[in-house]
Amino acid sequence: MEFERQAYLWLLLVIPCVILFWAMGLAHQRRMRIRFGNIANLRSISRISWSGRQWFRGLFFVAALVLMALGLAYPRAIVRELRAIPTPTDLIFLLDTSPSMYARDMDPSRLGRAERIIQRFIYLKQPQDRYGLIAFNWTSVVLSYMTSDPQNILLYFDYLNQQDMPEPGTNVGSALTSALRLVAAEQQQDPDSVRKRRFVFVLLSDGDDTAKQLERPLAEVVQARIKIHTIGLGSANGSYVPLEMAGGLNGQVVKYLQGRGGARLVSRGEAKTMREISERTGGGFFRGETDKQVDQAVEDILYGAQPVSGFQSNAVRKDLYTYFLAGAFACLLIGVFL
Repeated sequence: MEFERQAYLWLLLVIPCVILFWAMGLAHQRRMRIRFGNIANLRSISRISWSGRQWFRGLFFVAALVLMALGLAYPRAIVRELRAIPTPTDLIFLLDTSPSMYARDMDPSRLGRAERIIQRFIYLKQPQDRYGLIAFNWTSVVLSYMTSDPQNILLYFDYLNQQDMPEPGTNVGSALTSALRLVAAEQQQDPDSVRKRRFVFVLLSDGDDTAKQLERPLAEVVQARIKIHTIGLGSANGSYVPLEMAGGLNGQVVKYLQGRGGARLVSRGEAKTMREISERTGGGFFRGETDKQVDQAVEDILYGAQPVSGFQSNAVRKDLYTYFLAGAFACLLIGVFL
C-alpha cells in the first residue's frame, strides 16, 4: 500500500496527545467519583455506568481519528488485473456501387449512407485491426488492400462520388471471389501473423444480386470459416434508379432506369439474399436505415463475438481512501452511541 498525500500522515502525531487528554479526563472523573463517596447509594435513582465504558468510547474515537488521517493521505493498493486481449480483426468491406445504390430513398443516397457506415467503423477501429475495401457492380475491384490506417479508404469515396454514370449490374459472387483472393494473398505474405488474426467480411448492398454467380464463392467462404455480416440498404417503398447524373453522386439526375413502356423502374431494398448470405456463414444481418441500427451493427460486428487471443496482467492502483473514511465514520458513530 502507498500514500499519495503523505503530508497528512503528520496528523497521526496528534493522536498521542488526544489519548493523553482523554486519560486525564477519565482520571479526573474517577477522582470526582471517589470524592462523592459510595456510588451504590445512587442505584435507586439513577443507572450507574460501567467505569470501563469510557475507555471503549475513547478507543473508538481514537480509531476514527487514525482512519481519518490515513484516509486523507489517499491510500492506494497496487493489484494485478487480468485484461483479455482480443484477437486482431482483418475486416474487408464489400461495397455495392451498382446504379440502384445511387437511389435516393436514403439520405443522401444508398451509396452515401454506406459510406457513412464505413466511416463509423473507421471511427471505432481498434489500433491492432486492419481494414480493406472492395467495390463491385458487375465486376469487382480492390480499392484498398489491408491497412491499419483506414483513413486511406476515405480517399476512394471521392472517386466514387464523382461517378456520373455508374456501371450496371450487381455481382456479389465476384466481390466474394476478390475478397477470398485478398485473404489468400495475406496468408501467403505473412502466414504466422494471419493465424493470430480473424477475417470478417462486411457486405453493404441493397440486395439486388443480378449476376446469380453467388453459390460457388459463398461455399468457399463457408469452407474458409469466414463470417459475412450484411447491412441492408434501401427502403421498402423504394426509389427510382439513376443511370446518369450531372455532378456526381449528389448531382442532378439526368436519366433514370426505364422499362419497356418508358416508365421509371423502382428499386426496393431486398433482404432475402442478404439474410441467406449472413446465416450460411454465421454472420448477422442488419438494417442500415437509422443511426441506432448502424451503431448496433458496428457493436456486434467489432466486439460482439470477438475471440480472445490471451490475457495480459497489468499493475493497477486501486483507491482505498473511501474504505478508511467509511471505517472512521462507523467508529465515530459507535463511540457516540456506546
